[in-house]
Amino acid sequence: MAKVILVNPSMSTVGYSFITPRWLFVIAQATPLELVGNPILVDESIEKFNPGIVGPGDIVGIGITTGNCIPGYRVLREAKARGATVIMGGIHATIFPQEPLQMGADAVVTGSGEAVWAQAVQDALQKRLKQQYAGGRIAGEEMRKARWDLLDPTKYVFPSVQTVAGCPENCSFCSVWVTEGRRPRQRLGSKVIEEVNELHDLGFRYIVFADDNFNPATLGRIAREPGANKKREFEKLREERLEFFDEYDRSVPKDMYAFAQMTTEATTDEEYLRAMYQKMRIRVALIGVESFSEEGLRSAGKLWNPVGERMVQSIQKIQDSGIFVLSSIICGLESDTIQTIRTMRDFATESGTLFAQFTVFNPYPGTKDFYEMMGDRRNLANPGFHPKHQTQLLYDDYWLKALRPVDIIKHPNMTKNELHTENKKCWDSFYSLGESFKRSRCGSARGWSVPARLTYLLVCLLFKRAYAGYGMAADSVRRKQNGTVTKVMIKAAVSAYNRFHREKHMRLRMRMMPAPLAATDGALEGLRLPEESGVRGD
Repeated sequence: MAKVILVNPSMSTVGYSFITPRWLFVIAQATPLELVGNPILVDESIEKFNPGIVGPGDIVGIGITTGNCIPGYRVLREAKARGATVIMGGIHATIFPQEPLQMGADAVVTGSGEAVWAQAVQDALQKRLKQQYAGGRIAGEEMRKARWDLLDPTKYVFPSVQTVAGCPENCSFCSVWVTEGRRPRQRLGSKVIEEVNELHDLGFRYIVFADDNFNPATLGRIAREPGANKKREFEKLREERLEFFDEYDRSVPKDMYAFAQMTTEATTDEEYLRAMYQKMRIRVALIGVESFSEEGLRSAGKLWNPVGERMVQSIQKIQDSGIFVLSSIICGLESDTIQTIRTMRDFATESGTLFAQFTVFNPYPGTKDFYEMMGDRRNLANPGFHPKHQTQLLYDDYWLKALRPVDIIKHPNMTKNELHTENKKCWDSFYSLGESFKRSRCGSARGWSVPARLTYLLVCLLFKRAYAGYGMAADSVRRKQNGTVTKVMIKAAVSAYNRFHREKHMRLRMRMMPAPLAATDGALEGLRLPEESGVRGD
């Protein structure tokens, strides 16, 4: 029987990953077991792809983003050399479907791969594979759960669960609204609850909601929508979200907590914000601050965001509600100067946000910025042409080159070395021991115990070492290997978390379960302790 091997490529292999690559386990669920059995899952953040597991006639599925397409094409070449049929998907393949084909892929899946993956596998087995399968934008009620039984829980800290797809905003630096659409599609609440409860049974007590915008329909968002029909759509979505929050609260154990990504408009809706904390039990949220200045927000196409002190107040309000904020800030927006980045650094420190990440601006394919800058690049020599941007994109296909973010653009107000230096200073300043300790004694952290403060300081140290320069969504796109000290520290922290937290819950649950009257090997298959479980099919 031919095997299906699903690979999440990575720029570097560090032996752990904080967040599960959700696509890997969702496409595993969409794999037709009756034709190929359980798929083999390879996450290169954990371990390097071994071409030796591939045989002639096997099917290798590779999911690529712009940040990890270089190792993705390496896996493609290695798998093809072993005689496999290779199918590529992911957001990068959706935006540039011809590129993987030109690189040697047998087929490309665009859009929601879970909708067409089974058909692609069947066609590959029957030697009638098409070059392209369009998954489109899958309806919320059709979104699949992940195959968490294929997860090695000792290698990850936070599994990811999706509740809604799409984002109603149109930020110029983001491709989500282009690929996933601006009309949010809510997943069936019962499916989300089923998945979260399964993860709770596996011993997890913290999950990540893998939604690009957890609050797509708050009162503030509804108020700024000009169209009457759209307003009604958002009002209905808000009601559905709040009903789902109620159902979740009734059905999921109270000791299951979550991280989410949301906008500051949650502060315009007291009921929604309160429900996120009390019913969805969200404890940390990534907030797209982008910039503290009006000029920066205009560059980002996000003028609806609060500016300056109003942003500081929004962050404080969210944290006062019990949700810690991870502020995501962009260095190198078109309006930025050395001084504005330094001012933004001070704002971040003074805002009270407990965590922050400082990413360097990058015009990602699929974004408004990318297409406009590509147009500028191609037409700059034409007489009378007026570019839309002062920032210049230096390469047509920069993602195929091993470049740092600062090497990709020519900024109008800074050299690449200046941009790199100021970005590094942001990380160094915010996560200095002195500033981290000061945050642990102020605002919402004032009542923390000594062990809680020490834990926070350790998390700050590890977060900076793991994500400086790239941000939290970068487990598979780091351009350089972590140092030995960083690897040892993070592996020790992940191992300690799994050993003393997750496995404790798992053992307690096992002790509380009634003994079966009779047990066979098959009946006990799903009851293995975390240290015994692994990726099936290896």
